[in-house]
Amino acid sequence: MKQIISLTSVLCLSLLILACGDKANFLDSVAPATGARVKFYHLAPDLAGVDFYVNDQRFSGVNTVPPATAAPVSYTNTFPNQDYALVTPGTAKVKVVVPSSTTTTPDATIATTDVSTQGDTYYSVFIYGTSPTYGTLTLTDNLTATDPTKAYIRLLNFVTGTTDANATYDLVVNGTVVASGIAPLKGTAAFVPITPINYAATAIPIQVRPAGGSAIIASGTLQPYAGRFYTVLARGVFGGTGARAVGINISTNR
Repeated sequence: MKQIISLTSVLCLSLLILACGDKANFLDSVAPATGARVKFYHLAPDLAGVDFYVNDQRFSGVNTVPPATAAPVSYTNTFPNQDYALVTPGTAKVKVVVPSSTTTTPDATIATTDVSTQGDTYYSVFIYGTSPTYGTLTLTDNLTATDPTKAYIRLLNFVTGTTDANATYDLVVNGTVVASGIAPLKGTAAFVPITPINYAATAIPIQVRPAGGSAIIASGTLQPYAGRFYTVLARGVFGGTGARAVGINISTNR
């Protein structure tokens, strides 16, 4: 994993160069590091929190400032919360671990997967399901805006516990169906272009409905901006209640 250089250090170095009369482009001095980019999603409703390991090293929470202890990633949340984390390109051995809750309870590995990565490519890794069967899914995220005047969105259905057609969903954005017939544990890595809104404009409604139906399974709001990419995640257990109830999360990919 590449060493992280603080933005403060880079800024100080850049100011020193400018003070010495060097005409180097400031943006060149703060160019982002290269590597594969990975985002982790926790969608297993009966696990309060998990740690993600990459090549046997705890990866989630690495940005926590000592002496604070990095908290596990809680259900419906992601790591990193914004953007993607950098990993060395190649085969990354990913392990999902439930951390010990007491001094006598050992950590428990509940899922493992190998993620083949390439430099400057984006990946999403999902943990889903319920005990005793958990699953993982890795998608390659194409975040290229073929039309920069559009926003982009997709629906992934991680609802477990059934193959019932009633758990096959449509994604409705501001009253228009933009993705249809997404069955449980299905979806597509591809993003669909939608009409964006102006910055600071009122958020528009996002709904998940049964395929071809009008009932609202779950809803939220979004401010889709031009050139941005968003993932709507249906999650939970079909017919579940409480933490297991079906709901949605909306994640900004970029």
